[in-house]
Amino acid sequence: MQINLNHRAEDVPTEGVHFFGELMERVSRKAESDGARILKVKLNGEDITGKDRTDLNKLPLDEIQEVEVHTGDPRVLARSSLYSVADFLEKLLAEMQSTAELFRLGNEERSNQSFMRCLDGMQVFMHSLESCRRLLGISFELLFVPVGLGNDDVTVAENRRRLFEVLDGMIEAQTNKDWLLLADLLEYELVPILEDWRQIIPAILKETEPGAPVAATPWDPDAENQLLEECTEA
Repeated sequence: MQINLNHRAEDVPTEGVHFFGELMERVSRKAESDGARILKVKLNGEDITGKDRTDLNKLPLDEIQEVEVHTGDPRVLARSSLYSVADFLEKLLAEMQSTAELFRLGNEERSNQSFMRCLDGMQVFMHSLESCRRLLGISFELLFVPVGLGNDDVTVAENRRRLFEVLDGMIEAQTNKDWLLLADLLEYELVPILEDWRQIIPAILKETEPGAPVAATPWDPDAENQLLEECTEA
């Protein structure tokens, strides 16, 4: 069995180890001793990062030919992902503007298809932000929307709560087939809230620059796996 750690062959003691899950525990402990975390795993050439490993953890070692592991600082992963989230946001905003126009034109089928893409995009966007937040160890309750956006003294958490309120109203408008109201909520309520994130994301990046104080937050492997999976899908 070949074990590669960050592209280099690694001698990991396997005495008393019988299954893949036990092996990964040893690799994880070694990474932690170096101040790093496991960020990516390939098993027999297949990328299993972010996947459910319940069954894989029971895989006997004699059925494993190669394990490739990449480690690093999860905060670096989160900060890098925020740049991708910012790019994704621009595409999402364009989709929402287009969807609002379709609703006003009365194209019910196309507009509803586009609206579902918007909802899917919102889910990816919000989940990715939450994963980044957890990995960075920051609180949206303590982070304020940058001054100059007309939201002085509004926390990022309040921005998100308002966003979910608008989403609820949009779902209700869709249920009632009130397409003009849905278009207005998209263009004049949801889009402006999301546009705030054009400034919030850079503020988070500045807040979490190397050397900046970090809250004592435990490592969250679920957030890591979720973020890696969502960035791959996005």
